[in-house]
Amino acid sequence: EAVDTTAAAPAHSPRKAMVMSLMIPGMGQVYNQKYWKVPIIYGAGGALVYFVGFNQLNYIKYRDANLEAQTTGQPVVVDGRSLSASVLGTAQNYYRRYRDLSVFGVGAIYLLNVIDAMIDAHFFSYDVSDDLSLRVEPSLITSPDLTAEAIGFRIRIGF
Repeated sequence: EAVDTTAAAPAHSPRKAMVMSLMIPGMGQVYNQKYWKVPIIYGAGGALVYFVGFNQLNYIKYRDANLEAQTTGQPVVVDGRSLSASVLGTAQNYYRRYRDLSVFGVGAIYLLNVIDAMIDAHFFSYDVSDDLSLRVEPSLITSPDLTAEAIGFRIRIGF
């Protein structure tokens, strides 16, 4: 009796792509063979992590200076400028806001990385045939009661 040695290739798993991207950002894209997306993920994520750190350091600097200005009632010198408590409070709020937005951005990049890997895995073996076509052409449109005509466009989709 002959044994069939040609095993079917295992299906491309969206769950595996999702788990891989959850564990290591970009691994789902590597699994899906979309290597060009990995530098985009790490570039955007790295830039946002940099901004989290930059804004956090400035937030701390202005928070401490603001606390000192409120305690002493005198302007405080920050980066070579003498600033009042109100200006320091505004700067403190500015850097806190953009730190928080940067943290949100890091989370969004992480989530988009996972969603992208899962969707790409779903469409990994999707066959796009050459027979697909879309034609937009001028057309004469007649009203339902056949009393009026208008010029318009017709869209034809061929499968």
